Amino acid sequence: MHQQINLFQPVFRKQQKVFSATTLAQIAVVVLVLLIAILGHVRWTLAGMGRSAEALQQQHDHIRQQIRSLEAAYQTPDTEALDSEIEQLMTDIYQRNSLLVQFDQLVIQHRSGFAGQFRALAEQHVPGLWLEGVTVNGNGQIEIRGISLDAKLVPVYLQQLQKQQDLSATPFETVSMNRTAVDKPQIQFVLRNHKGELSWQ
Repeated sequence: MHQQINLFQPVFRKQQKVFSATTLAQIAVVVLVLLIAILGHVRWTLAGMGRSAEALQQQHDHIRQQIRSLEAAYQTPDTEALDSEIEQLMTDIYQRNSLLVQFDQLVIQHRSGFAGQFRALAEQHVPGLWLEGVTVNGNGQIEIRGISLDAKLVPVYLQQLQKQQDLSATPFETVSMNRTAVDKPQIQFVLRNHKGELSWQ
């Protein structure tokens, strides 16, 4: 004997359990309490941070006030004069260093030139004529001062200077010839290879 059973009948189906209204209300209350607690904790934390920030700002203002007081205490007429003197000394040092740099460059550029010019002058010898002084600047300008026993010896000396390679770039000219005394034959002369006063620029 056979009997068929229909397992799809509602009595055999698994019923889904649904939360009741009471359970949902309890869950909502718990979530609300948690949110209120989190909000309270955040507010308490922010309030503490605000108090810390205010305290730090007060400390910062106090330190700045102390710094201003110290600056006012040390900013006396004596310190102002000392600062001005230090600034002036620094300016002088800078200017002197600039001059030293220019002088070093001038020496490097004309180190051999000066030697050649003085060597050429030293090699010239005219009996009865001798030099009292020689001035040379960085531009190659030369001034020669000397004494001669005879005025005719000065043109001879000039001709010898023109033959020297180190001295022939610019021809020498007789600037002046004066007798040292009426009763003496000596003649003072000045020779230059340029016009005007000697320039040191």
